[in-house]
Amino acid sequence: MNSFPAKDSCESDVAGIDEKRLRVLVLSDAIASRNGVGSYYADLVDHLADYIDHAELLSPGAYPEDYAHEMRFPLPGDKTQQLYLPKVSWIWKKVKKVAPDVIVIPTPGPYGLTGFAIAKYLGIPLFSGYHTQYDKLTDIYWTTAFSGFSRFYMKSLNRIFFKSSAVVVGNSQEMIDGAIADGAQNVEMIGTPIAKPFLAAPFVPLSSKLSSVCYAGRLAQEKNLAHVLDAAQKLPHIRFTIAGDGPLRDEVASKAAAAANIDYVGWVSRGEVKAVIDGSQMLLLPSKVEAFGTIALEAMARRRLVVVSERCGILNWPELAPGVYAIESDETLADAIDRVSKKSFSDRLEKAEIAHQAAVNFNHQTLRQWVNLFVTLVSAVPR
Repeated sequence: MNSFPAKDSCESDVAGIDEKRLRVLVLSDAIASRNGVGSYYADLVDHLADYIDHAELLSPGAYPEDYAHEMRFPLPGDKTQQLYLPKVSWIWKKVKKVAPDVIVIPTPGPYGLTGFAIAKYLGIPLFSGYHTQYDKLTDIYWTTAFSGFSRFYMKSLNRIFFKSSAVVVGNSQEMIDGAIADGAQNVEMIGTPIAKPFLAAPFVPLSSKLSSVCYAGRLAQEKNLAHVLDAAQKLPHIRFTIAGDGPLRDEVASKAAAAANIDYVGWVSRGEVKAVIDGSQMLLLPSKVEAFGTIALEAMARRRLVVVSERCGILNWPELAPGVYAIESDETLADAIDRVSKKSFSDRLEKAEIAHQAAVNFNHQTLRQWVNLFVTLVSAVPR
């Protein structure tokens, strides 16, 4: 196994490659800014515009044109999520127009397959992203027989993608280990960028009393929403705001209607997510499966307190772990919230500031690592 080096310099100068002339195209099946993967690459492309010549995202929701919606169908087990079949001719023309030095494919769906085929045909260097633990999700949502088929299908696609990619990136050690197991030769653990609005002032100061918490994300089994609802019942003096959509939407809405301290605000835009975070003292992420936890990083950037499960990938990063509270093995989510609430206000303020500085530094480090990887990869292409 080889690993590409990450440089800390302000600009890359590998083999005389000028990063300011680089052109990158991302083809993703995740709806732009709708979930973790969708947000990751929308934010990455937005930031890359400050570093390289051109960065563009092709995914459902990235453009007002209807090219992504000629055909679509719901995912088994979760009708709130859909796969979109792109118009290949439109994508082909876009690739030719952009003339990318690198193509990035973060998902093994129709967009990823289209990007993979075009990159192979045109001889464009390929990046693969590995951000979703499909094997664990199939066990949660589908029957044993269908789960087995899905595992085989996803693993087969991953092997094809990974073996043809110059580098495979993941944002946790668990994802990197999974990529290697699926045949990746060159891997790189890389961070998660933060959307620019989450980094911008003004910041709402913390209150001396921990009286409000929030959850924002998919309303699904793997997110452990039952623990959030249970904590709300056990801590009636704390207001719980829940934002998002998913297969557990009706259950969450029903619980909210019956509880005075639960506000369910439905699905919200990225801008509204920032408002939800700013309006609470603490963000909760008690997931069963969480490759990284972008929403936790965003809350850290907003100087909020953050409580995550021990399974959250953000804890794999030594520079970020000191900025969050992990739910301990012998406590419930309610216990963890109560534990943090009993800390002194000065301790909580210090934690929030540590989180903010860690998030800002991490964002810069992540962007430099991406650009340096692009430069290293392009410099290795015979000219």
